[in-house]
Order: sequence, then C-alpha cells, then structure tokens
Amino acid sequence: MKTFIGCLVAAMAFAGMAMPVKAQDKGIPFAGGTIRIAENDDYERVVTFDDREIARDYMVFFDRIVSINDTEVALISIGPGGNACGANTLMVWPDGEGGVKTDSLPGDCGWPTPAVSDYRILFVPWVGPGEELAIRSWQPDAGFSMAGMLRFAPEPGTTWSDLSADPARHPIDYFLNEALFAVASNALGDDLEEYATGLRVSSEMEEVGDALFAASGCVPHNCGGADSLLVVDLKSETAWFAQMRGNTVAHWPELDKWPEPARAQLSRLGIN
Repeated sequence: MKTFIGCLVAAMAFAGMAMPVKAQDKGIPFAGGTIRIAENDDYERVVTFDDREIARDYMVFFDRIVSINDTEVALISIGPGGNACGANTLMVWPDGEGGVKTDSLPGDCGWPTPAVSDYRILFVPWVGPGEELAIRSWQPDAGFSMAGMLRFAPEPGTTWSDLSADPARHPIDYFLNEALFAVASNALGDDLEEYATGLRVSSEMEEVGDALFAASGCVPHNCGGADSLLVVDLKSETAWFAQMRGNTVAHWPELDKWPEPARAQLSRLGIN
C-alpha cells in the first residue's frame, strides 16, 4: 500500500498535478485563472495555478501583481527560510496559451529585493564589505540580463568621533564608517569579504569595557564553521579582527599584538 501511494505521489508530481494540501488559501485571480498558496502535510507551501503546481518551499508569500511592458506579472516571495536568508522572488506571467511561465534568480540565500519599473524589474543586491555584486534586470520576453555593478563603500567623511558619538549596533554597520573601514581594509586586505561574511548573522555590539565594543557572528547557514569576531576600541581608535578557518583561527593583526581586553573576547569563538 505504501509503495502504491509513493508511486501515485511521484506520478502526480511528474505530471505537474497539484499535491494534496491541508487547506487552500484564498485564491488570487490572475491571467484568467487562479493562483493559490496552500500548506501540505510536510509543512511546505505549494503554489498552484488552476490546480497545477508551479512552485513549492517552506516560506511562500504572495507579493503583488505588476505590469512590465504591458504584461501582467505576479510576484511571489519564496524560499527555504532559515538564518538571515530572505526570500527569492518568483515571477509568474501568462504563456499565451492559458497557462503561465515562471522565472527566478538561482541560489539558496542572499537574493536581492526587486525594484519594479514600467519596463523591467531590477534586482538590487545588499552589498557587504569587500563585495562587488551584479544588479540584474528581468523582462518577461528577455529574461535576465546584466544591469550594472554595486561596490560596497563607507559613508564619506565619517570619523572615529562619529562612532564614539553614536556607536553602531550591528557589527557590519561599523564598516559604514570611513575611518574604521580604512583600518579594516588595511588589516584584512583580500580577506575582507570573507571575514565580513562571518558577521552577517550576529547579535548587537556589546560594550565590554571603557569604549570597548565587541561582537561575534557567523555565515548564514554555517554558524560554528566560519564565525568572525570584531573588537573595536573607540578611545584608542583601534580594531581587532578574528575568524574561524577550519580548525584554526586567523587574527588581524597577529595575536601577540592584541591587548588583553581584546584578547579576552576571543572566547566568543570558543578560544580560552
């Protein structure tokens, strides 16, 4: 019996038929049919158009319907969820034959947010320290194409005094300060991007001494594998950086140049 049910489920999936769901959400009229998003027994959210499955994942929300080059396009936010990963955008538009086509950016995390104009959708990425990322353009008839590049840069003219007057909360936000960014760039060099990625998932910077702030973080979906530590002394205008690299920890500058108050924060990376 179990084998029969398994074969039936596989056959339904292969044929593009909608899988059984617990309860249908309110239908969304679109392209002469209906888009529905419903949850199945495995807690997946299944997207259907006129009862034919077009997508599924654990985090799915209907966004809106827009017009691109006079073509109606439904935007659906979809992704696996999880640590510091927003949703991707699924584009759904009429295929001219009573059905729909779909498209989306590849990847499993870090998808950019769509910016919609009358003629195209631009996907503008969130750029972190050391990164240079592509802006992608999408149109129903042309698909994806390159629209430009974004490079991370700090706020011009910001100084250590600005940080002292208003210390940032998230460690990544410290890199928006031009003075600290210069220190980080000089210390980390080509390791800046990899190091900063290890701070993406992080708690707020904590004051651990007189004008001494520290926080550790991790790479999305990889906490405990490439965690980074940031320690900043706003009084002496100095910063120290460390990151787990496999079974070792890299330090910038070398560990013998870390004062004891900064060295004590290495325990956040499991170092005594």
